[in-house]
Amino acid sequence: MVSAFKKSGVMGSYDVVDEFDVITYADSLSYKHEPIEDTDDFKTYQAQYFTPSSLLDGLTRSRENIKDIEGILFDLDEVPDFLILRDLFYKMLIQSKVEAYLWKTASAVFGGKHKNAARLYVPLRKPITPQLLAPAVDELVIVLKRVGIDVEEYGADIVASKTLGRLMGLPIQQEGTIVPWDIQDRFKYQVKATYIETEFKPLMLPTYDSDFIKTDEGDTDLIGFVINYTKKHNITWFKGERDNNLTRVIGAIKKAFPNAHDDEVYDAFEITGIASQLDNPEKDIKNKTKRLLRG
Repeated sequence: MVSAFKKSGVMGSYDVVDEFDVITYADSLSYKHEPIEDTDDFKTYQAQYFTPSSLLDGLTRSRENIKDIEGILFDLDEVPDFLILRDLFYKMLIQSKVEAYLWKTASAVFGGKHKNAARLYVPLRKPITPQLLAPAVDELVIVLKRVGIDVEEYGADIVASKTLGRLMGLPIQQEGTIVPWDIQDRFKYQVKATYIETEFKPLMLPTYDSDFIKTDEGDTDLIGFVINYTKKHNITWFKGERDNNLTRVIGAIKKAFPNAHDDEVYDAFEITGIASQLDNPEKDIKNKTKRLLRG
């Protein structure tokens, strides 16, 4: 995992680009950081930061110098009770074999404008292009919600997560830093969307392999089913065929996932990129799921 680092505050260019292992870094920290009187001063001039990105050339700190993205970070600014979030995170790690990390920020440890603020970090199996960052963040927000962590309920700064080269504070102490205990058995998250440049506009087309969620049968989840079904049957979404094909796919979902909820079906169409190809996605999808799944 390659990352660009700032070693002493947020000013100036990156200091170094190097391989980054969160567990090794966390092990190098003291259990508790020495007291800090001025949190803002510490964050500006002393704290260490990183952006999970490799650079094109040198250490220039600019969005134009970002080669690719190797992980996604969520800045959680409104955490009423860190212990509750911690427990949800542990449950996610137990139920899933994905690699992820959680840690308290300096503001949470020493006091600041964001009480109990935390960082949630998900490294990626394969680096993604800068153009894919925004849809990848949206995708991961939905996936995390489905496994019990609604980052938006914790005040996630989604704009920051989608900002190329945005600096994120590294863990400052072992207490409040949660890392996987069985890292050798875990895998990094695979972003489903892929970037294809067309004559008209970039299209975000999904691929699939199961990560966070599996069905009781251990096969693919609802998202994977939609992708595999539309691919197998060569279903496209051109004008004049969208209505019939949407009915066809939802009918197939009813047979494969008879207990699927309307919101789950809509999320699947959204993550796979199908919703963005419909004229009125919310109306079209929800009306059909209500009629076909519940009718």
